[in-house]
Amino acid sequence: MRLRRRSLLACSVEQCLTEVAKPASLVYVAAPMLMFVPLDPGELGDAWEPGAHRVRLLLGGRVPVGEHTLHISAEPQGPSGTVFHDAGYSDLIETWDHRIILDDFLGMTSYTDLVEVRAGLLTPAVWLFAWVFYGHRQRRWQRLVASGFEYGHG
Repeated sequence: MRLRRRSLLACSVEQCLTEVAKPASLVYVAAPMLMFVPLDPGELGDAWEPGAHRVRLLLGGRVPVGEHTLHISAEPQGPSGTVFHDAGYSDLIETWDHRIILDDFLGMTSYTDLVEVRAGLLTPAVWLFAWVFYGHRQRRWQRLVASGFEYGHG
């Protein structure tokens, strides 16, 4: 099942891409709904490196929901858009394919999350969680941009 969530961020595509490339942005926009605890090498670092990153997921920062592998790549898309791609998966979720598409819109950023999830019989429940989660993420992106990308706030 697929979903698309889009919002307009009051920053340039270049600034947004710089922030998307930081693991700190994932930690910020997912909180407090979902926490990512790195398993190897034990930290996520200052910038996403292409490749696999294993994490433990905690719902609400407390309830363990298993391990997940983020498989990160970034690629250009057309003349103005950029795609940041996570081809993720876990034991329960066969496919958690997430693409972030950033396009210029009058000097601001049109930010789109495109997500495909497949989890067998759990797919409808996982899709519903993803719908809520990506709405939460986009609200947190709005807050992060408004703060001037201050990760310590809110």
